[in-house]
Amino acid sequence: MELTKEELKDGLKFIVGTWEAEFVVSFFSNNLEHVPVTEFKSSDGRDLSKLSMEFFEDHTAKLKDGSNGREVDSTWEQTKMYGWSYKANGFFGELPPDAAQQVEQLSAQDGKLCFTLGFLCIAFKKTAEGHITVTKEPDISDLQPSADDLKMKAIVGRWKVYKTLAPVGDGFGLHTKDEVVAELDKKKAAGELDDEEYEQGLQMFNMQMEFTDDYQVLTYMPIPKHVTQAQIDEAVASGEIKIVDGMMCCEKPKEWKAVNGDYWYNTEEHREIFGEIKSPWDKITPDAEGCIDLKMMVIKKM
Repeated sequence: MELTKEELKDGLKFIVGTWEAEFVVSFFSNNLEHVPVTEFKSSDGRDLSKLSMEFFEDHTAKLKDGSNGREVDSTWEQTKMYGWSYKANGFFGELPPDAAQQVEQLSAQDGKLCFTLGFLCIAFKKTAEGHITVTKEPDISDLQPSADDLKMKAIVGRWKVYKTLAPVGDGFGLHTKDEVVAELDKKKAAGELDDEEYEQGLQMFNMQMEFTDDYQVLTYMPIPKHVTQAQIDEAVASGEIKIVDGMMCCEKPKEWKAVNGDYWYNTEEHREIFGEIKSPWDKITPDAEGCIDLKMMVIKKM
């Protein structure tokens, strides 16, 4: 599968820098114990604590063994979201083809960079960040719609929940109301839930969303049965909620916009990968059935 520009950018930021061997895991150990490299004794007498790797932005690398002063130039490439390959170029001596292939495959595990050497997994920790040319691309929030973008209003209107995340059978995923009702009926018949839990299981299907003409995203929920009219009046007077078509609108409006021919929705989520803040804007595209996937649910125009 081809990596996206964002995945390559994240992979570059992760790997560029200096990495030093930290611990070893033997596949023959009873509980995959993490042995510090300073305490590990290899059969060939190699001091693994002296091993280091330095990866550069231009996809070159340098492999170093401080125990003997050996340095080997190498190249590297990202092969998957959290995987890379590099050229060992005989750094570990003559290895059987299968062992040589394994040692040249790197993976990110709990912030470490790991590879397999025979029956050992060697984990490296990052001890210094490398230089990366900053090429910050503008965020969706910084981009202004064109005249054609401003004409894109197909999503304006009220939307209902078509699918939501729910436990059905042995799995947990996006399911329609009919699928969730069937599951709840089965559990209720088995005495596994009461009327209140039954209603809670369908609560998300009572929600509605509205994409307004002035680029707001509003969320509506039914008024709970136990809430009195006095409580409703008080909440409205305080500005805590608004009542629209008999439903509560109590969430701060979010934003939507059309940019470069695509619709975008500001989730307002805090997103951070490898210490870098990511955009909270998601691209939303109505599918052939007129549904929009918002990850946590799928909505359909009313």
